[in-house]
Amino acid sequence: MQLTKSILHTTDAYIKRLHEAGIETVTDLLTYFPRDIEDKSDVCEQFSSLNIVDKQVVKCRIELITSENTRNKKLLIKAVLVDWDGSYAEAVWFNRKYLLQQFASGDTVLIYGKPKYEYGRLTFPSAEIEQLRSTRREIAPVYSDLNYIPGIWIREKIVLLRSYLAGNFPDTVPVEIRAKHVFRTRAENISSIHFPTSIEDFERAKKELGYEELYHFQKKGLEKKYALERDSLGLAPELQIDVDIMRSLIASLPFPLTNKQRIVLFQILKDMERPHAMARMLQGDVGTGKTVVALLASVHAILLSRNKNPEWKWIQVAIMAPTEILARQHFSGQEDWLIQWGISSDLLVGSLTARLKIDARSRLASGQTDIIFGTHALIQDSVSFSRLGFVVVDEQHRFGVEQRKTLEEYCSNSVIVPHRLNMSATPIPRSLALTLYGDQDISVLDEYPAGRLPIHTRVVKEERRNEVYKWVDEEVRSGRQVYWISPLVEESDTLDIASATNMQEILSGIFPHLSVGLIHGKMSGKEKDRIMQEFYENKIQILSSTSVVEVGVNNPNATVMCIEAAERFGLSQLHQFRGRVGRGAHQSYCYLFTTKEYKSDRLKAMEQTNDGFELAQIDLDLRWPGEVYGVRQSGVPDMHFADLRDTDLIADIRSDIEEWMKGIKK
Repeated sequence: MQLTKSILHTTDAYIKRLHEAGIETVTDLLTYFPRDIEDKSDVCEQFSSLNIVDKQVVKCRIELITSENTRNKKLLIKAVLVDWDGSYAEAVWFNRKYLLQQFASGDTVLIYGKPKYEYGRLTFPSAEIEQLRSTRREIAPVYSDLNYIPGIWIREKIVLLRSYLAGNFPDTVPVEIRAKHVFRTRAENISSIHFPTSIEDFERAKKELGYEELYHFQKKGLEKKYALERDSLGLAPELQIDVDIMRSLIASLPFPLTNKQRIVLFQILKDMERPHAMARMLQGDVGTGKTVVALLASVHAILLSRNKNPEWKWIQVAIMAPTEILARQHFSGQEDWLIQWGISSDLLVGSLTARLKIDARSRLASGQTDIIFGTHALIQDSVSFSRLGFVVVDEQHRFGVEQRKTLEEYCSNSVIVPHRLNMSATPIPRSLALTLYGDQDISVLDEYPAGRLPIHTRVVKEERRNEVYKWVDEEVRSGRQVYWISPLVEESDTLDIASATNMQEILSGIFPHLSVGLIHGKMSGKEKDRIMQEFYENKIQILSSTSVVEVGVNNPNATVMCIEAAERFGLSQLHQFRGRVGRGAHQSYCYLFTTKEYKSDRLKAMEQTNDGFELAQIDLDLRWPGEVYGVRQSGVPDMHFADLRDTDLIADIRSDIEEWMKGIKK
């Protein structure tokens, strides 16, 4: 039902403001939930009994209420208040013209707020004020202002919509699950959010509505997972593990696998034995070797299909990365090892010449190419595979929602439905991983290869910056190299923080005997490749960069990571930067510089641990998940009540849904 003036007892102006904020129907306004709740049951009648620490309710009388315009043209409302002992106080509000219409001298009112003592008198700045009524709500929800509409106005108008609750909010969680947890109806819970009878009543409603939010998202992921299994049944390549092939592949590596790598590899291979397509997410902390696991699974699949399934010829593998730097690195870094096993590989990225792209696409379509490395260029209409059987997507969350959707459609339209392995080097706490990747099984690599040295990390005060410069000079003289990260590409007129371009000039002046390079996302692919190649060859000793080197860049000779304005990055992103060093045999270091305004101790966590999953949990506890992982880009809706950090609840909800789905199938 549309909101109208008559329903809300208001004016056209307020209806227009609501519409502009996306609130057009009764249901829209009833799902504009309060951000908090306040207990106003304890009413004080003497100003002398108040404290200046907490918000409190005081009953008093308005002696005088006036208005004036300040020098900066703001409307200032002042009210002189008198308590029942005859003591005086003052309340002040800015730009609240409507108060002059609602209140007058002589009114008995309730003031709710945190008092202050200023200039020898008690003051209530921007406090809530309401007429003293017998029907007063002692447990009151608090609404945020909306498009210049005060939250108090919203609270008053929602009272007028109470009769609409029952008919507008049918239950959406199955009755079996609701009965199992003794849940109230959805309408009852929404009523308790807006009209709580007690704090316990409000908290119960929040908990049950939070369950409901997570239920719908988890259900969507599980339905997608089961749909893939159903639709790909009999169409995915069934690849039974060949122990001899896998032993030979592992033996040919120049290093032993960790126990976790072996476990994760086995999980992937067992998935690929099934008659439906695999959908698995592999989370690997920096330096734990997720790429080699994916390559072992890829080569095993190709060799197995070639030897055991001649009618298929053999399957092809696509390994897709979010950046050309990473795609080229995968291609060049593995080419020799693949040739050793008779595996042909190719590269397809946007910066290739037209001729090279045509040739690569031709070899792919004819089946000459076994493994193709590339970027989103792999999912364009002009690309066709002979028999795509396995898709590996590196840094899956860095692809946009539409790109991922295109990839899924591309895979489902293939001759066979390929197995899919998504990988992420960004550690995500299990609770959030279950939510973001509810349509996939999850494997975690969190064990480092033996002998890997922990990276020494320090937050550097500005007065000790010169000490870092001296240390950097010593490291470079020893033959090592340095990354220097800045938040911006170029200087900003509004932000006083470092830029990569400016840092290159500064570092060139500090280290005139060294070669200081520059790389950032605005450069062409060829230019970035050239700079990185010169850095790999040690023609560049210090590389001034933006976040373009955050993931995948591998130079074992780089041992120092310096990060300007480090507080502007999340802990997980800083951990990714730090992971660019420590990849060789030498001890590595990470230095975090901060701006003058930085006062927090958040970065101390970087000094205390090299564990990416621990840092990710700290980051998640400190910030909204959307700020940490770009959750909204991942398709997770805003959640009013659910806590994405509650691992146990999310796991329980998944279990409830799977149990319910099995009951339906019977």
